[in-house]
Amino acid sequence: MTPVRGRRVRTAVLSGVAVVAGMIALGGCGGSSSTPQATLHSFLADWSRGDWTAMRRLVATPPASFVTANADAFTALGVHGAAFTAGRVRTSGSRASAPVVARFQLPEVGAWSPSTTVHLVQRNGRWLIAWTPATINPALRAGDRLATITDWPARAAILGAGGAPLTAERQLVTVGVVGSRIKNAQAVRSDLIAAGAAPAEVTTALAAAKGHPTYFEPVFQVSQARFAQLKAQPGPGNVYAVPGTQFELAGTRSAITAQLAAHVVGTVGPITADQLHALGSPYDAASRVGQTGVEQAYERRLAGTPKIQVVVLDAAGATAATLATFPGRPGQTVRTSIDPTVQRAAEAALAGVRHNVAMVAMRASTGQVLAVVSDPVSYGYDQALQGEYPPGSTFKVLTSTALIQNGLSPASAATCPPSLDIDGEVFHNAEGDQPVQTLDQAFTESCNTAFIGLATAHLTARDFTSAADLYGLQRIARPGLPAFDAYVPAPSGRTALAATAIGQAGVVFSPLGMATVAAAIDSGTVRAPALVQGSPDDQVPPQPLPATVAGDLRLMMGHVVASGTAAGTGLPSATHAKTGTAQYGTGSQLKIDAWLMGYDGDIAFAIVVQNSGGVNGGPLDGPIIAKFLNGLGSGA
Repeated sequence: MTPVRGRRVRTAVLSGVAVVAGMIALGGCGGSSSTPQATLHSFLADWSRGDWTAMRRLVATPPASFVTANADAFTALGVHGAAFTAGRVRTSGSRASAPVVARFQLPEVGAWSPSTTVHLVQRNGRWLIAWTPATINPALRAGDRLATITDWPARAAILGAGGAPLTAERQLVTVGVVGSRIKNAQAVRSDLIAAGAAPAEVTTALAAAKGHPTYFEPVFQVSQARFAQLKAQPGPGNVYAVPGTQFELAGTRSAITAQLAAHVVGTVGPITADQLHALGSPYDAASRVGQTGVEQAYERRLAGTPKIQVVVLDAAGATAATLATFPGRPGQTVRTSIDPTVQRAAEAALAGVRHNVAMVAMRASTGQVLAVVSDPVSYGYDQALQGEYPPGSTFKVLTSTALIQNGLSPASAATCPPSLDIDGEVFHNAEGDQPVQTLDQAFTESCNTAFIGLATAHLTARDFTSAADLYGLQRIARPGLPAFDAYVPAPSGRTALAATAIGQAGVVFSPLGMATVAAAIDSGTVRAPALVQGSPDDQVPPQPLPATVAGDLRLMMGHVVASGTAAGTGLPSATHAKTGTAQYGTGSQLKIDAWLMGYDGDIAFAIVVQNSGGVNGGPLDGPIIAKFLNGLGSGA
């Protein structure tokens, strides 16, 4: 069987090793330096230091490969410490021998203590080592070499709500090359590229195959169906028939949806140089590790540790003997709150949206994150969990919270002038100038000037940060993956206070943070979002939302859907929501982010469409959330 790349000789470098040779009895030296005991002592001291040249000078007839053989043995094992203890030297005429116990410090394994016998011979009155490969280990013969084989356990599962699997296994064929079988490297290269391999992949594999001609060097992977097509292809360019190629069937796993693969669950792929440096042993250049999401954040937990075997490989690369086996540890399951049914409904609702869009859905009664969508999937980070966007009028939920905490109610008087001048800064309404008489009507119609007037008359800077504290937003979110809830700074001056009241100034939210607010209003309890089981946020105790705040906001959010800025968008009649339009940028044509947050039943949600092209949150996001909620039906 051809050894696979993951089982090649370890390439660790021996450097700066602090070692001590085992002490042996030197009785009977009689003042002469050439005794078997003295020679053995010097040889073992040199061996423990990895001083192969000094060792060679003590060998009777050292082979040309002496230095390489000894250095490769240490490298194969990854030795970072060695000591040797010799037993009694037995002499018979011009020959002598002594049992020796080695103590090698190996990565991950710890101490390994094999035994060997060192033979000596007297030549011209001088005692020298009668070295053979068996001196390193009795199982070694000429042409053999030591190696360590790492056998990783099956990667542990990533599960969602109710134990639902968030990954699926599938069989792929790895197309690779074996250097010793290649007759025409250019023909192999041409056929692999024609089959779909990237030129860089082929170049790397052919170079590796040249350095390790007996090893299987992977190039790329294809599905079993694609492999069947390649195998059936007629003509001399058939990659299956060209000498030097080899194929291995292997299982791999991927997240159940492209969205989950891109962000929350993540992917597994070939280890990079930086990852190898960070992870260290027992990972090697052939390892596959988590690249994003849970797969990356919980790499060591999911991967476990491999079973490690110290073996003897013969000249053909086959295992001739197993010297030691060190059991590994299976990986541990990572459980999340993601519900595949809710996740798929969210993805289906957002499919076809031609803007950057991010959405989070939560179970309000538990704070569990059920779905996370961040389009496009190629974006460098998860916008739904980590994005920082001005919330616009969705922030009026927090402004209303502060007003209610200061004694106002939905029936409190309010007006909605077309514009309002605050210390020279003129504020306008984003969604029309409907006449309003109460806070409830101002909320329903999302009147900016009404909220600015109420805020400047009744609120202080501290009231905004207190409202954010009430919803648990002024802390570092730690739900098990990198995340951000919100940032609500205390406004400095009346103009900043006015801008803050309508979700501008320095206020920023993620969809996760805004969905957390919606969930708190729905359930009447503030809970830290729960995503990965066992994360620090699981320990944050829930806090009751003041009943008056929750009741008043539910009333007003119901009116937004029934007759306000989210009316006529297809949202189910039981939905409670708040729309938002956030302006940003410079110049006369400001960009707009369109928001919608709210809840229906036990499902809380928040969505933001970035740079919406001037379309407000209600008409743009309402139909998307309606499709999402209707897609859930009674299954949520």
